[in-house]
Amino acid sequence: MNSKKIYTKLLLAGSLILMGGAMTSCDDYLTLLPTDQLPEENFWQDKSDLDGVRAGAYSQLAKASQTEKILQWGELRSDNLSLNNVSNTAVDNLQNAVLQPSEGMFDWSGFYTGINYCNLVLEKGLDMTVPGKEVDPSFTRADYRSYRAEMLALRSLYYFYLVRSFRDVPYVTKSVRTDAEARASKSAAVPGVAILGECIDSLEANVNYAAKNLGSDADNCGRFTKKGIKALLADMCLWRACMLKDYVSKENTAQINMDDIAVKDENGNVTGYTTKDGKTINNALCNDLAKAYLEKAKTYSQEVIDLLYEKYWEELQKNLTSATAEQKTQPYPLYLNERKITNGIIDNSYLNNFGSQNSLESVFELQYDGTTMTNGTVNNYLSIYSNNTFTPGTMVLSNNLLSSVTSVDPEIGFGKSDLRLLETCYYPYTGTEKPVSKFVTQNFSITSTEDMSQLNSFSNISGRTSSSNNAHWPVYRLTDVMLIKAEAIARLGLMSGSISEADLKEGYKLINEIFKRNNPALVTPAEAQADANKLSNNLYSDRLNENYSVTGKTATTLLSNVYRERQREFVAEGKRWYDIVRQAEFSYVANQKSTSSALAFGSFKQQVTNRLSKLYSLYNPIYSEELKVNGKGQADGGKLVQNPIWDRYTKK
Repeated sequence: MNSKKIYTKLLLAGSLILMGGAMTSCDDYLTLLPTDQLPEENFWQDKSDLDGVRAGAYSQLAKASQTEKILQWGELRSDNLSLNNVSNTAVDNLQNAVLQPSEGMFDWSGFYTGINYCNLVLEKGLDMTVPGKEVDPSFTRADYRSYRAEMLALRSLYYFYLVRSFRDVPYVTKSVRTDAEARASKSAAVPGVAILGECIDSLEANVNYAAKNLGSDADNCGRFTKKGIKALLADMCLWRACMLKDYVSKENTAQINMDDIAVKDENGNVTGYTTKDGKTINNALCNDLAKAYLEKAKTYSQEVIDLLYEKYWEELQKNLTSATAEQKTQPYPLYLNERKITNGIIDNSYLNNFGSQNSLESVFELQYDGTTMTNGTVNNYLSIYSNNTFTPGTMVLSNNLLSSVTSVDPEIGFGKSDLRLLETCYYPYTGTEKPVSKFVTQNFSITSTEDMSQLNSFSNISGRTSSSNNAHWPVYRLTDVMLIKAEAIARLGLMSGSISEADLKEGYKLINEIFKRNNPALVTPAEAQADANKLSNNLYSDRLNENYSVTGKTATTLLSNVYRERQREFVAEGKRWYDIVRQAEFSYVANQKSTSSALAFGSFKQQVTNRLSKLYSLYNPIYSEELKVNGKGQADGGKLVQNPIWDRYTKK
């Protein structure tokens, strides 16, 4: 594709359609069709055929071959987890910022297989519903529009993982049906910011066709409904804004030739790019667009919160007489941790979001039944539950998250009254390294919420065995959407140079309500004055004040608090490294050419920060086997170029 066309699409709406793919095999696709029994055209005869491939598109993402990569790409490079199994050289290299292109963890083919499923449903669903020529009377063009919105969302999620992990990747919108097609297909990489633009455009054009209710809690959480699509839009808009900010000044790979469209000053510095229609894309234009996308992120986040609150209130009405005043008046539809038992309290937020399935806070999740589909990634990497205890897996919780467990509101990690300490790890474990029990724990109750760093914190605990782990994988849940909105507010303030008191209050309200839910033992400073125990044990925080003061607070402090809360909230959910990369995209400016300000949001060894000084060092290398098939310099016309940072580890 012409460079000017790519960079026109970088900013403007339109149709960026690349034919072909980045797949070396479509064997997984062929297993869905009885190709040894009848021609493919005889397969697409009714809605159930389409449903089978649609379900395959979801289950492909839920396979361990993909969820392990979500964890590797989005979590294991971060400061949340430490390597427990030192014999695992692949993860050891990953955590020490020595990324080897030959490692299978960088194989993206499984994601393109899922994309291919989505493309098949989009194409065949359209063919099956030509008005007047429907192959199944029960499946009309109106029905297809809902499927289209759903599959565009799932395809966008696949691409979103790829962009966050590799930045620039092939963008494929046409299905591949045979191995011969897959082998012959060779696509160049497209700038990630352009791919996100395409995904956002397509979803905005189709979101109103999406189903609001698919008829069951399982489908409403395990498939893309309107709320799920809007959460994805909010997240992608936030990311695209950060990528657009000062885009012209950022590093770019040699995936496309930039010289023919670059506009340079008298010193040879690039100041912009010329599009095919003669317009110049510069940082000022990119930054204006970034602000517009941040506004969209705010809007979509709030729309998701409103949809969740609607369902929350509907459920609350069923038992309104037993509901507390706080449950009736709280500003966000959060589970509250108030359920008293004989020996303490049950952690409602964990029980509903991770112990049970399809909670009221769930927006979209990958689902497992523990029999036909088990969550093996959790047990392989986090911990194993057996004989009423947890044994560390490949990874353990990073000690920096446990360094302040005697305080109430630490800058990094969990405080002593934060339920997430016990939600995340089995703290009573006698070893130095604490196993990550999140997802593995089925349910637990707590003896006292005042100091959960005590070894007798648990009064009861049970876990999922590795052979039948049915823990769902949350892609989006309520707290994620709340913190996306708070982050968008903070970043808008930073880009505008100022932030209003009202925006600061809203941003801190979103963060503080999550903190309050997870610290049920805390009271306000004024309430502590009347409670000697709370006062003497420092069990109070001004973050619980209804009228929390933002005096002295800024957009910078708000953003810092968002990141602190996100780290506590989403440990082991495959988000932390992506948070670091997003900050790097936002803060990377021409005169610094450094990722130091982003890495300062985490806790990394000096040798790691030294190796990750360039923007592309935060992204993955392209798998060496992919380059053998589609790398520039190949005799049969490859088009991909290795990430310039990791090319030195590529065998020549």
